[in-house]
Amino acid sequence: MSNQFLILPILIPLISGISIALLPFRSEKSRNLFNLTAVLLNSFVILWLILSRPAGSLTLLYLTKTLPFALKLDGLGIIFLGLIGFLWPVSTLYSFEYMEHDKNQPRFFSFYTICYGVTAGVALSANPITMYFFYELLTLVTVPLVAHEGDRQSMAAVRKYIIYSMGGAALSLTGILMLLSHAGSVEFVYGGIGQLFQGDSFLLLAYLLTFIGFGVKSAVFPLHAWLPAAGVAPTPVTALLHAVAVVKSGVFAAIRSTYYTFGPDLLAGTWAQQSTAVAAAFTIVFGSVMALREQHLKRRLAYSTVSNLSYILFGMSLMTAEGLVAGLSHMLFHGVIKITLFFCAGTVLCKTGRAYVPQTTGLGRKMPVTFITFLISGLALTGTPLLPGYISKMNLLMSAALAGGPFAMAGIIALLLSAILTAAYLLPMGIRAFLVTPEDSLSFTEHDRDPGWQMLVPFTVLVLTMLVLGIHAEPLMNALESLIMGSV
Repeated sequence: MSNQFLILPILIPLISGISIALLPFRSEKSRNLFNLTAVLLNSFVILWLILSRPAGSLTLLYLTKTLPFALKLDGLGIIFLGLIGFLWPVSTLYSFEYMEHDKNQPRFFSFYTICYGVTAGVALSANPITMYFFYELLTLVTVPLVAHEGDRQSMAAVRKYIIYSMGGAALSLTGILMLLSHAGSVEFVYGGIGQLFQGDSFLLLAYLLTFIGFGVKSAVFPLHAWLPAAGVAPTPVTALLHAVAVVKSGVFAAIRSTYYTFGPDLLAGTWAQQSTAVAAAFTIVFGSVMALREQHLKRRLAYSTVSNLSYILFGMSLMTAEGLVAGLSHMLFHGVIKITLFFCAGTVLCKTGRAYVPQTTGLGRKMPVTFITFLISGLALTGTPLLPGYISKMNLLMSAALAGGPFAMAGIIALLLSAILTAAYLLPMGIRAFLVTPEDSLSFTEHDRDPGWQMLVPFTVLVLTMLVLGIHAEPLMNALESLIMGSV
């Protein structure tokens, strides 16, 4: 298969998104049909590329004589690209019902679809410079989505998002340029350049700057504040921000830098590794504590994302193949679980106008499908057996135990504390929705009900996915191990 087809997952959403903004569709339904068709087509192209696996890289241009702007589909790229391709269609379908009364739908869906292609570009990048380009382009195309409502709160949130992103961009670019000046042109290869530069303190500093830069979108403490603030965006945006597009691009870029650029041979046992492990372990507990304290439903889920992103980063920081597989499994499982939780929160907000946790008490009797879905997702994120969160958390605990040492032990303690806190901030909310009658129950109206099919279909698909992954995850885990080592 020709590697020229690697450009398609980027071009299809880009052209489709521009078309949504410019073409005079006869009706909202015709525009939605065009949009969903384009997104589904792109997901099928992604599936085709994953199954065909084009060999080599596609060079689009040369920035210098030795620095190509290039695309490549390797094992790690397949993992992230597969997550994108699976979640984008269900999110697009969900957004049709959520946004049906919005006056600026063409603009919203235009950027929403373009974002699909840019995120695919992050997954398909062949080297750090190409990834950096798409990574920062992702900031630009998501700014209009975060600012969509146009009110004072949205403008404040988008300013914070831009300031944090620009700071992260400067640091990560500095680290990448330090790497290129020291090691020359670097293509992503498992193991990176570590064997050639063991003990090089200059590259350790370059790595730490790169990690901090990518740590903005990964919401590592204290670089996390933009993420809860971005919850003012429409729920389809926050769902993708938290599940795949932005924050997962952050952890993906951090993993690329750690295992495929600098390499564990360079980083293992150094102060750079220890710094990332400490940052991840602290953020795991911090995010969970903040989620427990937060009463706004979407912001509670945002702080939960802050915590769970560092689960992935902690697995990465172990600098072992087992830790990487464990972190990647949580990246996939958290993506499915968290987008479902946000869909449930968005449905409550969209159908009832209720935005705070106490306001959901007793609402499960009016919206049983929504809150059963929420409860299953909450159990999954807590780490309940037979659901996917249990598998990825056990993988992380076992990988840390195998790695050993004080920093791994600190991570184990953080993971266990976070599991308890996750149960405390998610499960009582789902239970009280069914078992407790609120004092203001008479204020429930006929509009407080489960959504239509465009929201219920994503609920069903995602819950079934969770159940399948929880019961039969072994093939996926085997595939992850093979993909990162390049044997598939």
